[in-house]
Amino acid sequence: MAQVKLFLSSVSAEFGSYRERLRHGLTRPNVEVKVQEDFIVSGNETLAMLDDYIKACDGVIHLVGDMTGSPAEAPSLTAIKERYPDLATRLPLGEFLQADGPMLPYTQWEAWLALLHGKRLFIATPTPGAGRDGGYLQDPAQQALQQAHLDRLKSVERYPGEPFTGHEHLAAMVLRSFVLDLLVNAGLSRRPQTLPYASLGSLFKGRQVLLNDIETRLGPIAEHAGVASPVVALVGQGGVGKSRLAIEQAWRQLGRHCALLFVQADSPAALERNLAGLCGEQGLDLSEKALTEQAAQAQAVLCWLAAHPGWLLILDNVDNEAAATAVESLLSQLSGGQVLITTRLRNWSASVQVLDVDVLAPVDAAAFLLERTEGKRRATDGDKATALEIGEDLGYLALALEQAGAYISQRRLSFASYRSEWQQRRAQVLAWNEPRLTKYPASLAITWLTSFEQLGEAARTLLRRLAWLVTSADPRKPVGSGHCRRGAESWWGL
Repeated sequence: MAQVKLFLSSVSAEFGSYRERLRHGLTRPNVEVKVQEDFIVSGNETLAMLDDYIKACDGVIHLVGDMTGSPAEAPSLTAIKERYPDLATRLPLGEFLQADGPMLPYTQWEAWLALLHGKRLFIATPTPGAGRDGGYLQDPAQQALQQAHLDRLKSVERYPGEPFTGHEHLAAMVLRSFVLDLLVNAGLSRRPQTLPYASLGSLFKGRQVLLNDIETRLGPIAEHAGVASPVVALVGQGGVGKSRLAIEQAWRQLGRHCALLFVQADSPAALERNLAGLCGEQGLDLSEKALTEQAAQAQAVLCWLAAHPGWLLILDNVDNEAAATAVESLLSQLSGGQVLITTRLRNWSASVQVLDVDVLAPVDAAAFLLERTEGKRRATDGDKATALEIGEDLGYLALALEQAGAYISQRRLSFASYRSEWQQRRAQVLAWNEPRLTKYPASLAITWLTSFEQLGEAARTLLRRLAWLVTSADPRKPVGSGHCRRGAESWWGL
C-alpha cells in the first residue's frame, strides 16, 4: 500500500483538541500524521525541519483562527532564506524576509511551505461560535494578523472552505477535501457509516447537556471483542428530536468508532430487514450481501459486530411493544459496541439506561428559527420576538421548527406572515386531529398542513402515494433519500 503523509497545522492553545482528534482518526499503519510539536528541537532548527517534512508530505490541513502562535525566530528564518534565495519572488512574503521586517508565525509558515512545494492545502476557519481550547486568548492584534494571513492566501487564490462549527463538522469537511482522495488512492479500508443525515452543525441548538449525558452513559469505546455493550434509550414524544439527537451524537464521535450504523426498527420485520441491509455495499459490504435469506444476512452482520469492537449502532423509532421486544432480543446478542435507541416507550429492561428528551428551551427554539431562515426570510425589526412566539405556537418541537424554517425559507416569508398562515390552519386541524391516535402533537400537524396546502396537485398526489410506502422497505431503492446519501462520510477515518 502507498504511504500517506499529512501535516496538521494549527495553534495548539486554540485548536489543540481539534488537531489531536483529527490526528487520532487519520493515523493508520500506512498513514503518518505530524504536527508542529513533533519538530520542536530548537529555535534554529524547527522551521528547517518543518520544511523537510512538508516537502515530503502529501498535504497540509491548515486551521486558521484568532491566534497566531509563536513567531519563527531569526536564525530559523535565515536557514530558510539560504535554502531558497528566490523565495521573495515565489511567495508574497517579501516584508517578512527582510532583516528588520515583521516575524511570521510558524503556523503561517506551514501553509506557505506547502504552497512553495506544490503540496495540497486545505484551509479551514471556525465560525464565531465554534468551541476553542482552554488556552484560547482573544487578542485584536493577533486577529488582525490572522486576517492579513488569509488575505495573502487569497491573493494567490487559496481560499478557506465553509467555516467549521465544531469537531465533527471539521472532521466531515476534511473528509470531503483532498484527504479522501489520498486515502482512497492509498487503498485504505473505509469505516462503514450509514447515518441518514449530515450534521446540522451550528443549527443543532440546546442539546449540549444531553449530548454530554449520552457520552457519559455510553462510557469508553470498547477496544476488545466481548465487552458488554452499553445501551441508552432516548425517550420522548414524537417530533421532539430524538433521532436527530442520536445522529448528532454519532457525528460528534466521528473518528472514534470503527463504524456508525443506523437501523430503522419500528417493527420486528423492519429490524431484521434493515439489519440484514447492512450487508450491502453502502453498509458493511459483506460477502453475504449476495444471499437472499434475510436471517442469514442479519446473522452475518451480528458476526461482524462481534468481531469488530468499537462500533455505534442507532436503533430508531422503536415505538411499540413488538418492536421493543425484538430489540431487547437483539441487545442480548451484541457485544463490543455502543447502542442508542430512539423510542416513545419508557419501560425497558434493567440493562437499558433511559434518558428523557424534552422539547427545546424557548430561547433555543427561537435561535434555531432565526439562524435557519437567515438571509432567506423577509426580515423585520420584530423578528426575535416573533420567533419566540412561533416557537411557543409549535410547542418547541424540533421537527415542527425544522418544517417551519424550511417553509419560511422556501417561500421567503416574514415570520409574521408565517404565523398568520399557521394560525389560520389551527382550527382546521384541531377539528380532526387526535394526538392519541396520530402520536404527534397538534402543533406538528398544523405545521405540516400549512406546508401541504401550498403544494400543487401533482405534488399532493405524489405525496399521498408515497405515504402508503414503508420508507425503509428496501434501503437499496431511491425512495427514502437518506439511503441514497453517501459519499465522503462513508470513508471517514476521523
